[in-house]
Amino acid sequence: MTSPTGRYELMSWSRFADLSRVLAEKIRVSGYRPDMIVAIARGGVVPARVLCDYLDVMDLACVRVEHYRARRQAPEARVKHPLNASVDGLRLLVVDDVSDTGDSFIAALDHIGAIGHPSEVRTCAVQHKSVSKFVPDYYANEITEWRWVTYPWAVVEDLGEWIVAEGLERVDPEVIARVLWQRHEVEATREQIEDALHGLRFGA
Repeated sequence: MTSPTGRYELMSWSRFADLSRVLAEKIRVSGYRPDMIVAIARGGVVPARVLCDYLDVMDLACVRVEHYRARRQAPEARVKHPLNASVDGLRLLVVDDVSDTGDSFIAALDHIGAIGHPSEVRTCAVQHKSVSKFVPDYYANEITEWRWVTYPWAVVEDLGEWIVAEGLERVDPEVIARVLWQRHEVEATREQIEDALHGLRFGA
């Protein structure tokens, strides 16, 4: 489901699973043992839960940082919902799906520093883009040629955005699939497109 041009990618669950295992192994090899994992919601929630499993961490907390709505970027990252746990004296691992601009990590770390006194804080992302102003302590792989990555937990949302942007809300899914491939070289299944259309109608 990857675009040959590298501009867009629909990541599969199996690809995410492979990257998560690589990421967890890098953290284990480093010797860092977090007491709590902090997910940067929304994108970091699924990776954070998976890392809890790999790293045998029972405490998972979230901080909601608002930056993107699919491909639309807000002027700046901001904390919408504060951290929901005490972090004093704890070793933290702050997790997001991707370090894109780096703004979400910076906002989350500033927030954590303002509300608590953890003993140590490290960061990780499934993927790191070389253009990011923030480099996580750990990441599974680096994206050196920029592309938009749609992770498997955001397919309906992102495809819905593409469909609306192309004015295809009332078009047959097979036609939408051809247009997405021809214009963006994004290979989406009929089921994914149908789910995106249902999501648009549900949210209307």
